[in-house]
Amino acid sequence: MKNKTLKSFAALLLIAGTSLVYTGCKKEEDKPADYNAATDNSVADNAFAGIWKQISTVTDSSGTLRDPNLSSMAACATATITPWDLTTWPKTVVIDFGTTNCLCNDGNNRRGIITAVFTGPYQDSATVITVTLTNYYHNDYKITGTQTITNLGNNAAGHLVYNVVVNNATVTHPTNGQTSTWSTNQNREFYAGYNTPLNIFDDVYLITGTANGVSGGGSAYSIVVNSALRVNVGCRWIVSGAFTLTLADYPNYPIGFDYGNGTCDALATATLNGTTYNIVMN
Repeated sequence: MKNKTLKSFAALLLIAGTSLVYTGCKKEEDKPADYNAATDNSVADNAFAGIWKQISTVTDSSGTLRDPNLSSMAACATATITPWDLTTWPKTVVIDFGTTNCLCNDGNNRRGIITAVFTGPYQDSATVITVTLTNYYHNDYKITGTQTITNLGNNAAGHLVYNVVVNNATVTHPTNGQTSTWSTNQNREFYAGYNTPLNIFDDVYLITGTANGVSGGGSAYSIVVNSALRVNVGCRWIVSGAFTLTLADYPNYPIGFDYGNGTCDALATATLNGTTYNIVMN
């Protein structure tokens, strides 16, 4: 889920493609040759996870909305909350990054507008947050789609759980103009940081669920999270967890991704046909 164009993935599949063959007189089996599905999923996942990070700059762990003038919003962005009081719901949060790239507090460039409508306080069970985008770009990729976040209440550990749904989002590549589609249905557990409402950067979420899409090159794929993806709001990358990506045309060649042991770094691994490759994420 989050964060991560895979720089060496093309090389990974090229190397893997030379080893996944039958010997003797057997016909060579088709093998994955399109890495766009992995990179397109990474861009979409990173973009939508980052959208919530930016919304989090004007909300806090107590479940209220904070004065945007006091938040950790990037200096080049502006935020408004309407109505600005303690009792009236729903409330609309508008974050405007302007029409030129704005370098945000998570190291990503954004431009355009994020609008989030809260039916109630963030921590109230059954609160729904609907997020829409206007001329929105993430690191020069144009992003469209609606993100719906529903508070499901507390799990057995006492942690709040949010269901996050994105349907048929689109991601347009900044140079080749190709458009990919992306959908996800995931649960986000508010795992840590809820006791420090004035510091969003110690917030931790654990993400499980599924995703699917069609790459800009036309390859359909699906993703299943195998172990929860740990998202530290204060870190640019996913720090641990694993998922499996399967291309629809190559169901016998699932690709396993592992984000490591919890260190905040750009390192991950990909495993294809029993061979593990080191990955560096953008």
